[in-house]
Amino acid sequence: EITRRPTAQPADQTRNKAEYLLLGASEALRYNNMMVSYNTTYNKIGDLFRTNSFDPPTYPIENNIWGSRAGSGTFSSMFDMVLNGVEYANNPTDRHIDENGDTVETKPFAMPVGENSDIFQNDMRELSVENEFDAVITDPPYYDNIIYSELSDYFYVWQKVVLEQEYDCFTEKQTPRVESIVTNPYLDKTAEDFEHEMGEALAVINRVLKSDGKLVFTYHHSDSESWGELLRSLCNNEFEVTATYPVNSDLNKFTKGEAVSFDIVIVARPSDERQPISWNSLRRHIVRTAKETRETLEDNRELSGGDIGVIEMGKCFQEYSKHHGQVQRAGDVMSAKEVVDEIYGIIQETDRGEEDIYLDLQEDWNPTYDDLSKYLRRSDASEAQMKEKHLFRMEGGDFVLCEWDDEKRQAYVQSKVEEGNGDLTTLDKVHFLRYRFEQGKSTSNYLEQWNEDELRELCEGLAEVTGDETYLKMVGVDTSLTEFGDE
Repeated sequence: EITRRPTAQPADQTRNKAEYLLLGASEALRYNNMMVSYNTTYNKIGDLFRTNSFDPPTYPIENNIWGSRAGSGTFSSMFDMVLNGVEYANNPTDRHIDENGDTVETKPFAMPVGENSDIFQNDMRELSVENEFDAVITDPPYYDNIIYSELSDYFYVWQKVVLEQEYDCFTEKQTPRVESIVTNPYLDKTAEDFEHEMGEALAVINRVLKSDGKLVFTYHHSDSESWGELLRSLCNNEFEVTATYPVNSDLNKFTKGEAVSFDIVIVARPSDERQPISWNSLRRHIVRTAKETRETLEDNRELSGGDIGVIEMGKCFQEYSKHHGQVQRAGDVMSAKEVVDEIYGIIQETDRGEEDIYLDLQEDWNPTYDDLSKYLRRSDASEAQMKEKHLFRMEGGDFVLCEWDDEKRQAYVQSKVEEGNGDLTTLDKVHFLRYRFEQGKSTSNYLEQWNEDELRELCEGLAEVTGDETYLKMVGVDTSLTEFGDE
């Protein structure tokens, strides 16, 4: 009733004050119910939505709703919070850390928060404008992690009493369900529904953004399927991830999976250009990116494995989005889900052996010993291993990367084949097959014995970095280098 009493003030002021009171009361509902427990760590009452779910405690407690000399979650403390927000909105400032490590607050900005701006509530998929916005900044649905519409009913039924005569969105008995972009078995909303509906939203965002506009959003989920659906929807609607940034997250938003301190802020831009690439080359780039990211973080920050994995994930997706729908692997185009699954494995392992180093050097123009040393520092290979396998040699002070037809390299490979002890690497096999192919000798027996997919995958990578299509022909890959593009 405190929000509905008549006053002699102007209608707008009366409505604003009523809604401020309602905000305070609505927030106090989180702490004034029989589904909260006592937080013994901080000696205060807990929060109903501490895990963003309805989680009844074993020993519920009651709060003092109107407040007392001390305590949290009361109406008076929540209304003070609302007033602080209103005061800040009228005189907004910013804070930063100066060179001395001190927190410095700026002078109030010239324009209050919300001035010269409009707020609309609706399904954004119904927007009809084009090339209108410089940026779209959003916090998209978390797949199946939080069903916000169901949780929101707790507040909605109270707010509806006061607001249903003021706003059309409060006319229904409960918050929208079917329109929510989530996976929800209760409503038979599947992963396919999530991908389709997220795609609808992203298509609209692409249309309403200016050509140089940005889409900025946060995302986190511990499941590779969730990331795969999001990434596929993003790339299928002509977006390219151009930057990723870790930010402190709300730990209460996650109800399962490894605890993390970070969300990823993803920046994407409209782009209809995708660069073809072989999976071998993309994998090496992703492994290198993940390893460099991990080493930098481990050297400079004390972070959990989950935190580092989230940050690595963002960087790897940024690398993939340049090539979505154009990643060739053993003659097939990889799906976003397949790439995401591989990225998850890469982040767990991040192994880089001599094969990766060899292709990195092939990719460089006129590689040097310093290049070898640089790549070895971020790998699991050693100079001694590569020298033993005759993958490089030194001639005087010059570094020489050994090709398939190098005499000592080929002697080493053939001796390994003759030994038949299973110690052959995929690169050894490819160099052996290339020699026989050039000599006009049969390779069919060896192709039948060895893993054809591994051979084709490496041959695609070698063809791409060397520009030599013979690597494709010798294993029967009916693809030209133009399908991989220029690296």
